[in-house]
Amino acid sequence: MLKKIRVGIIDDDQQAIDFLSAYVAKTDGLVKVFETVDPQKGLTKVKTGTIDLLIVDMMMANLSGIELIAQIKELQRPSRKSRLGMQVIICSGTDKYAAASYHYDVTDYLPKPLEYLRFVEAVDKVKQYWNERHPILIPNEQIFLVKVGSMYHHKLIRIPEIIFLEADGMECILWFGDAVKIVVGKPMSYVLERLPRERFIQCHRSFVVNTDYIVDIFNKEIKMRYLANEVSVGDRNIYKEFRLWEVSNKL
Repeated sequence: MLKKIRVGIIDDDQQAIDFLSAYVAKTDGLVKVFETVDPQKGLTKVKTGTIDLLIVDMMMANLSGIELIAQIKELQRPSRKSRLGMQVIICSGTDKYAAASYHYDVTDYLPKPLEYLRFVEAVDKVKQYWNERHPILIPNEQIFLVKVGSMYHHKLIRIPEIIFLEADGMECILWFGDAVKIVVGKPMSYVLERLPRERFIQCHRSFVVNTDYIVDIFNKEIKMRYLANEVSVGDRNIYKEFRLWEVSNKL
């Protein structure tokens, strides 16, 4: 996992925030985005969608942790922008609300006083969730790894061998020669951002083509080398990048 998990901390006890901030700083793969002792300000920051993990105190004046989480449940669900929902870790000096917290899909419930080893255990659950759903990208190479089956099995993908991408809800299908396909647990837009844009161009809301494999374009259908199935072309006024590619490659 190369991308750092962005963390927000909300606790009306500054000392607890200081402990958590120190824990975040010394834990690999985490980066703190914000901290606040004001739950209302924290709620506003959370709603911007700029964090991946929220660490929140259960017992706060004016707005409890449960009340706050109840207002951000939509951020905990996968969305069109992200296959991953925001994860939540709750901290509390009592286990009174532990059972109730899991109704709100929290990742873990940390007792106070906070212990680092217990914190790491909770963070590992978040990392496992991420690793199961993120392609592992290898910088400066024309390859990446995609999880297949269990979290311990990843398949190496050579980018030049991808013929086209197909959106399938919150997932993306990579198509290769001989109708071989691999499902990636991320939206097509996420995968496209990590591919060379001079070669991979979106031509339809559900398709991205590798232009190296185009052999024929007839009206709104593209024939791709090595595959029998054709790829649809959407409105060229919407997918202007594809239209520009067509124009620039005409004799």
